[in-house]
Amino acid sequence: MTWRAADIPDLSGRIAVVTGTNSGLGKVTAGRLAARGAHVIHAVRDLAKGRAAAGEGADVRRLDLADLRVVREFAASVESFDLLINNAGVMWPPLTRTRDGFELQFGANHLGHFALTALLWPRRAVRARVVTVSSFLHRQGHLDLADPNWERRRYSPEGAYAQSKFANIVFASELDRRIQAAGISAASLSVHPGYARTNLLTSGPTGLRSLGRILSPVFARPAAAGALPTLFAATAPDAVSGTFVGPAIADLFGGPAVLTPAPGTTSPELGAALWTLS
Repeated sequence: MTWRAADIPDLSGRIAVVTGTNSGLGKVTAGRLAARGAHVIHAVRDLAKGRAAAGEGADVRRLDLADLRVVREFAASVESFDLLINNAGVMWPPLTRTRDGFELQFGANHLGHFALTALLWPRRAVRARVVTVSSFLHRQGHLDLADPNWERRRYSPEGAYAQSKFANIVFASELDRRIQAAGISAASLSVHPGYARTNLLTSGPTGLRSLGRILSPVFARPAAAGALPTLFAATAPDAVSGTFVGPAIADLFGGPAVLTPAPGTTSPELGAALWTLS
C-alpha cells in the first residue's frame, strides 16, 4: 500500500529543523510536520519570505548556508532537535563563490548542510533522524575531490549541481556508517523528490525555466507529492537508516520507495574522503 502524508505519526513534543521552508518542498514538508504536532524551526535565508510562508506565530530563523558564520549563529540558537531536514538548495547558477570562497552549489548544498549537521549533532534527541535531500540528477554527477570548487575545471552549472547532489548521498551514507559504528540511536537517510513542480521552474536560471516549460506539463508532480519521500524518511517507523528514498517508478512517479542510488555514492572509501575534505 502506498505511503501517504496521512500516515505521518503524531509528532507532538518533537522538534524539527527544516532548511529552506519559504517555498516548494521545504514549505510543504514543514507544514505537514507542524500539522502532526511537531514544533518546526523554519531555517530560511530571507526572514520576510520565510515568515510569510510559515504563517503567524511560526518559529522562523535566519540561515544562510553559503555563509558559515551565519550557519554557526543559527546552530547556536537551536537547543535540541529530533528531526533535521537538510532540504534547502541552489540550482544551476552562474559561477558564484560563497562568502567563504567555495563554489556556491557545493558550498551551500553540501558543505553548508554538513556544517549544520555537525554543529547540531551534540544537541540531538534520542532516536534523532537526519534527512538529506538530494536529486535524481545525482545520477549524472561524480565527486572531483581534487577540485570540488571548480577552480581548475571549466565550470558547468549542471555538473556542479549534480556533484553537490551526489555529495549529499555520499555524506548521508557516511553519517549512517559512523552512527552504526558508534552504536548511536539515530538515523541518517537521503531522499530525492522526483521532478517536482517548485519555484525553481519559474524563478530559477533561464535554462531551468525553459526546461520547466517543456517538461512540467508531462513529468512534473506537485510539491506535495515531491515532499513525500522526505516525510517518509523523517517519520515512518519502518524507514531504515542508510537508505535512499524516492519515487517508486522511474525516479519520477509513485509513492516513496527505497531505491538504489548511483554507483559510488555508498562507497566507504569515498565517504571517508569526502568527510575528511568537508
